Order: sequence, then structure tokens, then C-alpha cells
Amino acid sequence: MKGSIERVRAVLRGDMPDRPPLYDLLRNDAVLSHFAGEKLTLENAARIVFAAYEPAIDATRPTVLLPQAEKQEVLPDGRAQHSFRWTTWTAQATYPDAAAYIAAKRAEIDLTWTSGHQATIDQAMASIVEHRQKLGEVFLFPTGPGMGLLWLYGPVGLEQFSYYLADEPKLMEELLELFTQQSVMCIEHLPDHHGIEAVFCGDDIAFKSGPLLSPAWFKQHYFHRLARICAAYHKKGIKVLFHSDGNLNPILDGLVEAGIDGLNPIEVLANMDVGDIHRRHPHLFLAGAIDVSQLLPYGKPQAVKDAVRRALDAAEGRLMVGSSTELNDEVPLENFLAMREAALEYRY
Repeated sequence: MKGSIERVRAVLRGDMPDRPPLYDLLRNDAVLSHFAGEKLTLENAARIVFAAYEPAIDATRPTVLLPQAEKQEVLPDGRAQHSFRWTTWTAQATYPDAAAYIAAKRAEIDLTWTSGHQATIDQAMASIVEHRQKLGEVFLFPTGPGMGLLWLYGPVGLEQFSYYLADEPKLMEELLELFTQQSVMCIEHLPDHHGIEAVFCGDDIAFKSGPLLSPAWFKQHYFHRLARICAAYHKKGIKVLFHSDGNLNPILDGLVEAGIDGLNPIEVLANMDVGDIHRRHPHLFLAGAIDVSQLLPYGKPQAVKDAVRRALDAAEGRLMVGSSTELNDEVPLENFLAMREAALEYRY
């Protein structure tokens, strides 16, 4: 849409935009087909998906996915992986004990800068340039190196991770430190001409009921490492949009003190409230905040519009409005259009 990039930049600067930007991940056949003007298929997806973004929204983040045919495969590490349309499920990894798990994770990290690291940076930068060209006026938040809690628990699942953490807390902290060092190293090696204004840093660290681990654990092990990562980005002139689903309220102050500039996705049904967050941290820019668990898939268009207006009133110009994670295929077209229309009509 016309003016999208400058509209998002205004929010990042703390200025008032002409209207609220729309921020989302479009993984919805009906929405993509509507805005591209052609039915989405597996055969035309590479063209249709990107064509739909610019007329539909103002901002997004990688990865802009294409729909996939259903397939099952075995990964090099032996895990089964099942892909279908917009989603991929990967079986959890198993290890004989904590020592084997820790050794395997430690082997994933190399703190000596190599040609392989540089090639990864070069590929990432090329991908960003390609995405920007295809997205046109849409502001892109590239995914950047961040914290590693999800890296620790994701492959094995929370239950097994909890046993490993209880058995080997010192070694698990060592892994988190190594991951932090690797992230900072990668940020420091971004080229001077990187052109990145803000990054998306994801690390799902909360349930709907609260953080995955105690606030005391985060204070001891997490915030000071996140602060180093944020500082590395800020030194490069890059703002940090931090992402985690769930109820972050008990640790939000620590995340903000660590230096994050923005927060996503503001999961409404996890008791994350735009007005409360804005009152606590008025400088923070927000992205999301419209419930995609119940309201967007099952609500009426007028209820969607009302929710958008309430959130925008509460945020006072600090919200890029969108779904509270991603616009999945469960959301009917009319409800996305209602959300979009409410944002386009809103004036501060």
C-alpha cells in the first residue's frame, strides 16, 4: 500500500503515523487469492503469495512461506517430518541422557568465525534483498539472531528439557551462554551496508498462564544475555522486535530493561493487554494484538472491528495492528477485511 514503509518507520521512531500500519504473516488461501486477484495454487504460489502482500498489509517478517504439497520425510538426524500446506511438524529428538543432549547441542556452535559463517551471513543478506524486491512497499522485519531458550527446548520438547535442566543446570547455562556469544558474533559481522532498520527476534518463552520458567530464573540467566544481543543490534543501528507467545507480564519489565524496542504478538487470550503494556512502557512499539485463537476465526466482522478500535485507542499510536501470531487458514476472508478496514479508517 502507498506509504507503508514510511508509516512503519514513523512507529519505529515514536512518531504518529497517518494511520495504524497493518502487520501480519499471510498464510491464508482466501486472503492471498483475494489480494492477488487470482486463485492460489501450488503451481502459481511463488508469484501469487508475494503479489498479495503489497496491496494487503504494510509490514511483515520472514519467512514469507509458500504452500506445500503434503509430504513426509526423514531428516539427517533421523527425525520424521510431515509437511502440509502451511505447516510442518517435526518429531522430537531423543537422547540417552542429558550428557548426550548437551554434547550434541554444544557441537552445533562454533565461535571461531569461518568462511562458513560468512557464507551464511551473505546468504541471509541476499535473501533479505530478494524479499524486499518481491514485497515492494511492504516493510520487512528480517529474522535475526537472538536468544536461545527455544533452541534448547524446541527439538526435545519441554518435558525432556525440564529433566535436562534439573539434572545439569550449569551445563545448560553454558549452552545458553555459547548461543548468546554466537548471536552477538553474527550481529557484529553484519556488513556496514546491511540496510536493516529493525529485526524480528523470536524466542517463545511463555505459556498462556505465564513464563516457561520462574521470573527469578529469567533474572539470573536470561535478561543480561538478551541485553548483550540488543546492545549489539543497537550498535548497528537496528531496532529489536521481540516475539514470544504467551503471558509475558511477570517478566515484561526485565525484557524491556534488556533493551527490546518492540513486542509481538500480544496474545490476548494469554492476558496480554495492549493498554496495560503501553501504560507500563509507553516507548515500546507493539505488533499484533487481535486475537487469532477465537475472535478472528470465529467472531463476527463487527466484533473484529470493535476489537481493532479498542486496541488502537489503548496503544495511542504505538501499535502495528494484526493477528496475534499469523493469519492462518481458519480466518475467513471477511474477518481479515474487517480488521484491515478498521485500521485503514482509523485516524489519531
